Amino acid sequence: MALSIDEANTMSSKYYDPTLTQQVYEESPFFYRLKQKNRVTWSGGTQIQWGIRYAEAGLARMVGPREQATYEEVETRTGAVLDWRYARGHAMISWDERVKNDGKAQVINLLADKATEMREDMYELFADKLYSTSEGANDFVPLDTIVDTTTTYAGIATTDAAAWAAGFENSAETVLHQYGTASALATAINSCTFGKNKPDLILTTRNLWSKLASWFEGQKQYGDSMMAKGGFTTVSFEGITAVADAKCNTSRLYLLDTNQFEWRTHSDFDMVIKPWVSYEPDYPEAMIKRIVWAGNLMCRMRKTSGKFTGLDYAAS
Repeated sequence: MALSIDEANTMSSKYYDPTLTQQVYEESPFFYRLKQKNRVTWSGGTQIQWGIRYAEAGLARMVGPREQATYEEVETRTGAVLDWRYARGHAMISWDERVKNDGKAQVINLLADKATEMREDMYELFADKLYSTSEGANDFVPLDTIVDTTTTYAGIATTDAAAWAAGFENSAETVLHQYGTASALATAINSCTFGKNKPDLILTTRNLWSKLASWFEGQKQYGDSMMAKGGFTTVSFEGITAVADAKCNTSRLYLLDTNQFEWRTHSDFDMVIKPWVSYEPDYPEAMIKRIVWAGNLMCRMRKTSGKFTGLDYAAS
């Protein structure tokens, strides 16, 4: 008997739907890191809103024991706002596929393939948009916009709040150095360090990651156990985990304080997997299944992250 919609839903909900969302996030080292650190969060409302402190109050001072107290108010906070962004993926089973897959083993394989298609499509979409160097009207905010010294983010311009800018940005340096120059990796880390807040993840291309790894060849390395559980190979520089992402743009290396990032999703649309339904009348006897998401990428403190944008692997 040909595959029915009820049968497809019964088997999908039992074998594939429960893990599909988790698997999408685990394909990317950045999203995997956020997920493991409980930085995938939920909310509702008309927009994504949070408060930031962009300046020190400077109201504490040494005083004499009988000195008259004076008080003043200093503006140090403002509101950050992001609009919701939306994504949708789908899989379709054609009439032909329904007819030709009528045994249990064939049905299981077909539904597994469709689940894989949806997972890979959503991963590819999120990974591509994460590293986009230009933000489209419907896109969530990419890393390049957030980790920047001049761009407005979440409605706040760096000209209005200097501390809202990234801590380091360099587009001129082509050679990656460890120490000793104004644009060395160690210098960049120092520029993004404010007390205990500092980068904890270096995210770069496979080639540039190989350069990092070559620095420590023959030295004992302690890998990041959190990332290792996700299947990611890492090295460490100054206590900061470095990992490669095939999706990262050529010439770029990001220093990220992932404690400041949140993948904020709408509580009603966090990779919600819809049931198989009929696709009549557009495709007779076909059925479709959708996955939907609403959210955006939040950062609560930009100055503890930085980036290189002009690195040349051959020169390095």
